[in-house]
Amino acid sequence: MKLYMAPLQSYTTAFYRQAHACTFGHMDKYFTPFFEDKSGIESLLHEPELSRQLNEGLNCIPQVATNQAKYLIDFAREVQKAGFDEININMGCPFPMLTMRQRGGGILQHPELVKTMLEAFFSENISIKLSVKMRMGTQSIHEGETIVKLLNQFPLEELIIHPRLVSQKYTGQPDWGAFSHLQQLSKHTIIANGDINTSTDAHRLIKQFPDIKGLMLGRGLLSQPQLPALIKGDIPLPPTIFDLHEHYFRSVCNFYPDWQRCFNLLMVFWYYPLQANQALKRAYRKLKKHNKPDSYQIWLNALIQLSLTESLPPDKI
Repeated sequence: MKLYMAPLQSYTTAFYRQAHACTFGHMDKYFTPFFEDKSGIESLLHEPELSRQLNEGLNCIPQVATNQAKYLIDFAREVQKAGFDEININMGCPFPMLTMRQRGGGILQHPELVKTMLEAFFSENISIKLSVKMRMGTQSIHEGETIVKLLNQFPLEELIIHPRLVSQKYTGQPDWGAFSHLQQLSKHTIIANGDINTSTDAHRLIKQFPDIKGLMLGRGLLSQPQLPALIKGDIPLPPTIFDLHEHYFRSVCNFYPDWQRCFNLLMVFWYYPLQANQALKRAYRKLKKHNKPDSYQIWLNALIQLSLTESLPPDKI
C-alpha cells in the first residue's frame, strides 16, 4: 500500500518534506501545496517548493489550482524543465477565496471548464503525468459523479478522492460510502484521503477498500509524524517529533538568514503536534512570546521537559 504526504498550504513545505524523509524515511509521493494560476510562470522555479536541493531524493509532485488550459500547460512545461515528471490538479481545496474563482473545489460545479482544460492539455502530448485530487462535490455528490465520469475520458495517472463536500470544509466525517460509489464509477487508480489519523484508521480503509492503491496522509501525519512508520509496522521504536524538529530547524535556518521568517515557520511546524491535549495547547500558546533565538531554545527545552514530566508518549508530541 503506497503512502503519500498530502499538500497542506504552509505546512507540508519543502522544508517539512525533506525533514520528514530524513527522520522517518521516504514516503512514496510528496505533493507540494498548490500553485494558483495568479502566480507568474517565470517566477515558479525561484520558489523553495520547487528547489532541486530541497526536494532531492523525493518523489515530489507539484500541485496546481487552475481552470485555465494555458496555465496548466505552461505550468507542466516549466516544472518538467526542473526535473519533475508528474503534476497534480487541485479540485478539492475548500478555501472560499479560491472556490469563488472556480478553482480548487470550486471547479467541481463547472465540468465544462474541466473538460476544456483537460482536452487542451492532452492534445499537447506533453510527456508529463497528470493526476487529480478532488472532493466528492461542492454541495452534492452528484457533482462528484459528473466529474469522475468526465475524468474517465482522460489518461490520468491516478485519482485521489477526499470524501467530503467542499461546503463541509474540514468539519463532519468523511463519507466512505460515497467514496465507494465514486471508486466504482472511476476507471482510474484510486488513492484514499481524509481523516486517516491513526494506523487503525489506515488498516480499516485498506481492509474496507482492497482495490485502492494508496493512502494520502494529511493532518493525521502532521499531528503524528510517525504515522507512516506505524502504518507499515516496520519500525518498533520510531524517531520522535524532536528528531524531526532538528532536521526541520536546520533546513529552515540554512535557507533563510532572517530569524523572524524562520520563527514563523516554526510556529506552523508546532501547531498540529501541540493540539493533542490541554498541556500541549498551553505550551503552544506560550511559543509566540519566545520569538528570539535564545528564548526559543528555552521554550523548546521546556517542551522536552514537559514531555517527560507528563509522561507524554512520542506519538502525542
